[in-house]
Amino acid sequence: MLNLIIRFCVKEPWLVILLTIGLSVAGWISFKSIPIDAIPNIGENQVIVLTPWPGRSPKDIEDQVTYPLSVSLLAVPGAESVRGKSMFGYSFVQVTFKDEIDFYWARSRVSEQLGSAASQLPDGVVPQLGPDATGLGQVYYYTLQPPDEGMGLAELRSLQDFVVKYELQAVEGVSEVASIGGYVRQYQIEVDPDKLRFHNVSLDKLAMAIKGSNMDVGAKTVETTGMEFIVRSKGFLGSDGDKDKAVEDIEDTVIMQRDGVPVRVRDISNVQIGPDFRRGALDYNGAEAVGGVVVMRYGENPRVVIDRVKAKIAAITPSLQGVTIHGVYDRSGLIDETMATLTHALRDEIIITAIIILLFLLHIRSSFVVAICLPAAVLMSFIAMRVVGVGANIMSLAGIAIAIGTMVDMAIIVSENIYQHLSEWESGSDEARIKQPRTEVVYEATVEVAPAVVTAVATTIVSFLPVFFLTGRDYKLFSPLAYTKTFAIAAAMIAAVTIVPALCRLMLRSSVRRKSTALVAALSLSGLLGAASHFLWGSRLAERFGLDTWIVTVIAATIGFIAGWQLLRERIRPIEEIPSSRFVRWIYAARLRYALNHKAVALSFPLMLLIIGVGAYVGMPTVLRPVEKFANLFGADLNDFPGYVDAKHVFTGLQSDDWIALDEGSWFYMPTLYPAASFSQAMQVLQTQDVLIGQIPEVKDVLGKIGRVESALDPAPAAMVETYVMLKPESEWREGVTARDVWDEINRVATLPGVTPASALQPIEGRVVMLQSGIKAPMAIRVYGNQLDELADAAMNVSAELKKSPLINAGTVNPDIVLGKPYVEFTVDREAASRYGMNSSTVNQVIETALGGMNLIKTVEGRERYPVRLRYNRDLREQIDGLKRLPVVTQSGAVVPLEELATLETTWGPGAINSENGRLVAHVSFMTNGSKGDLESVSAIEEQLREAQSLPPSDPNRLSLPAGYSLEAVGSFRNQIEANRRLMWIIPMVICINLMLLYMEFRNLSISLAVFSGIPVAFAGGMIAVATMGVELNTAVWVGFIALFGLAVDDGVVMATYIHQLLKKRKIESVEDIRNVVYEAGLKRIRPCMMTTVTTLAALIPVLIATGRGADVARAMAIPVFGGMLAEPFTSFIVPTLYCGYLELKMRFGFQDELWEGIEAMPEEELMKAA
Repeated sequence: MLNLIIRFCVKEPWLVILLTIGLSVAGWISFKSIPIDAIPNIGENQVIVLTPWPGRSPKDIEDQVTYPLSVSLLAVPGAESVRGKSMFGYSFVQVTFKDEIDFYWARSRVSEQLGSAASQLPDGVVPQLGPDATGLGQVYYYTLQPPDEGMGLAELRSLQDFVVKYELQAVEGVSEVASIGGYVRQYQIEVDPDKLRFHNVSLDKLAMAIKGSNMDVGAKTVETTGMEFIVRSKGFLGSDGDKDKAVEDIEDTVIMQRDGVPVRVRDISNVQIGPDFRRGALDYNGAEAVGGVVVMRYGENPRVVIDRVKAKIAAITPSLQGVTIHGVYDRSGLIDETMATLTHALRDEIIITAIIILLFLLHIRSSFVVAICLPAAVLMSFIAMRVVGVGANIMSLAGIAIAIGTMVDMAIIVSENIYQHLSEWESGSDEARIKQPRTEVVYEATVEVAPAVVTAVATTIVSFLPVFFLTGRDYKLFSPLAYTKTFAIAAAMIAAVTIVPALCRLMLRSSVRRKSTALVAALSLSGLLGAASHFLWGSRLAERFGLDTWIVTVIAATIGFIAGWQLLRERIRPIEEIPSSRFVRWIYAARLRYALNHKAVALSFPLMLLIIGVGAYVGMPTVLRPVEKFANLFGADLNDFPGYVDAKHVFTGLQSDDWIALDEGSWFYMPTLYPAASFSQAMQVLQTQDVLIGQIPEVKDVLGKIGRVESALDPAPAAMVETYVMLKPESEWREGVTARDVWDEINRVATLPGVTPASALQPIEGRVVMLQSGIKAPMAIRVYGNQLDELADAAMNVSAELKKSPLINAGTVNPDIVLGKPYVEFTVDREAASRYGMNSSTVNQVIETALGGMNLIKTVEGRERYPVRLRYNRDLREQIDGLKRLPVVTQSGAVVPLEELATLETTWGPGAINSENGRLVAHVSFMTNGSKGDLESVSAIEEQLREAQSLPPSDPNRLSLPAGYSLEAVGSFRNQIEANRRLMWIIPMVICINLMLLYMEFRNLSISLAVFSGIPVAFAGGMIAVATMGVELNTAVWVGFIALFGLAVDDGVVMATYIHQLLKKRKIESVEDIRNVVYEAGLKRIRPCMMTTVTTLAALIPVLIATGRGADVARAMAIPVFGGMLAEPFTSFIVPTLYCGYLELKMRFGFQDELWEGIEAMPEEELMKAA
């Protein structure tokens, strides 16, 4: 089948070219429609249930809302875990589903379950689903900047809530716009209890009167004079849009009539406009602000959504009374910078690869044939990305970037073989050329190497299967890379066996035109390129390379002249005449001959490299320990030899780490305040921190918030600080300052008294960590328990134990203060209350309304809605000691102090309650000190905790936990542990599959093993490179090795395939014949093998030296590939040597082979001498 396709492409080259152009255009269109983001969506597959219950304590929320919902939602199909969080006034329940569960199907199942769970909740408490978005959906933060004449925070908040919010929420792709900051306008009725008693009015009666004063009614219609009139009565407060009139209407509301005189609200209370109770505030560069968060709908294109939001902002700004909307955190900047880093690297790779090919071939048309396959294959891979649904992000583009070198390898091997056959054909006799036409030469040359190309592609694609077996975050992060690399290599293979032979038939011919014709073509092309450079892209090139525009123009014109001249004057020369070929053969020939004659010496070099590579992985001391023990048997101590100790500690072994976080260009600062901190105190701390952080020279903007935005995606208590620190471009930083230095300075200046240091996180990274594990740090110990007081003690005990660990930075150990919030608790004296005709419910209602305040109604002021609150005067509730003397008007009109109806006490309780699958949990977060890798550190810490728990009860160092309590290490590192566990068995399995593919190609296990030897050699080179660069092992690095394993056998396949083909063509009668054939085959294939290796290495250089956003993630995957390919030239010696050695052994011991059927075994002395 493959041969038929190749023959068709050779016979119909113009049709192939038209199809290539069509696919390239389709690829470009596909690229423009692919969703673009900085990284893949690695958020959990979660559905969030938000249940407000205003004014209620976390205890009440947990017992009556969160716990019933949690245990009910555990029964939802596909749910992996149910995490609950009870805060003041709110319940959050996060249901995490398996990744394969459809997001909207999961929402529908949760919604169904809520229908049955609602019956277990208190009256009036209604759970609601959060927005149809993931935790990474918060793509745009903005603030409202008032005009020069000023505008209050309350006015800005009204503008945000009733104009900006709804305008932006209507944008396609936006799931929610959540408000934060400022003050919500509120009509406040401050009641004087003495006047209540004087007029004999209870709070219930007052509340009923206010509720009844705020309604419109309709009276159907009236018909008269042939017309129908709709009858209505206006009764909504504030319906005229005048807030002062609304205050008057509330004051004039009649409560009752006494002796014919109406008792109005104004007679017993003071009505005013003030701020509503708030649990969230926003600060921008040290000043309180009003803003919002745009949440993107699940599955949308973030780049497109942000552009739509910005367009809508630009459209509505003229109507905002001089208020401007200022974007502070804008993910599109990160997306653009990340895409620019990878697209520039891709562009540079293609250019460098084309130059390398040109230098090797010194033939412009051959170089063009190879180079044109790269963009064609890349564009074809975009079609597959669109069909499969893979977005464009740093990982998917990194897959293409890493594959560039491999992609061009296919075209190099095919075109080089065609070139070689055509050079022999053109140098042959006319009779031979007539007997075998050009098309047949191109066809046979392609067919000769096509099996090797297909096998090499198969091993490369199969090598990436382990990525598809990953789970959770690592699968979401790396599967786009595996998809795009697979698409790109498959497209490159298709291009190599279709486009390359078609173009070679048209372009690879010796056609030496007249000098005058060539001169005209050269001058024309020179002028064209010079003009294009000057008027189109010369300024950009000049800026990139730091040259004047005229110099770039001259260079472009010169290149055009040389290319135009060569295109019409160059001829197909024999391989031996090309300088690069002669040089490569000169270097390789003598060494290959020596390797074939001295196999043990030749194989000792890669063996030594393998030992060093293993030493780089596990540590040279570990590798050399058996050697040292063996030396000790003879009384020798190798450590006494000069330089031995230093040499063996060059590589001490690689440490394991969690994922390499993308450099987002901003920091996410989340310190911990004591839960008892008041809202005003937390706001003061936030503003002080923001001012101090803003003074750091590298900081551009600081956007901080306390509490939560009005969204289910933000379960933050009031004392929780979150600060987005936007950094300036690195070109504006102080010399020598790194991003980590900036973070350390942020922590230093912002760690005020009572504030604990924060873990180093970035915005996207922080959201992922919090949604995945429910913690504010990359790692923590989770304590499972049943009672809050016991849980608090257990968390403190674990904290004390962690501080003993030499692997932990003790200053970062931060336990949850489970009982850290002061409470004022009233206990109703039922007997005393009954003497005044009251029950506990009546007393509690007075406490709830008079002290806490109750929003009774909302005014309707056009499109705006504002609450009306009822509460006692402020001076009666400002001091805790005065609360017990709060006057209460009984049903009979008597006034008694609250202390006669209830007892008051202050105590400590929870500021927030966390649960996991129905069990109470507390966390003790920490950071390692870097002395070991994160995974090794966590493993040692877990062992330390187990040992501390197993100590005898009498031991003072024992970690004591109540019965039934358990500990678990949680954090993002769990993904790495699971990935390591899977890769430990998947990678060996895939290596075996590769070996099986090689066996299917050669039908000989020994030869397959000889080709397979390239994998351990490349692995050693990769490990040495990783150790030398100081990179820790994580999934990104292992993915790099997986990519390397697919490349490591490519040259061996090409070399062994041609050795096998050549052996079949020659008559083999002696060991010398075997060596001569292997030597000849090696010289024949060394040039394409060397070209593929050099182009692969050169193609990785732009990725390795890139410095923009995302370069660190791509670099981690490229380092092992680069190191392995540096060691890969050993394959050019190993495969011929092992192949030759295998055949020689067969001949020596008299085994028959189709290559020398019937030949007698040689005398052993002669064979030994030949060997």
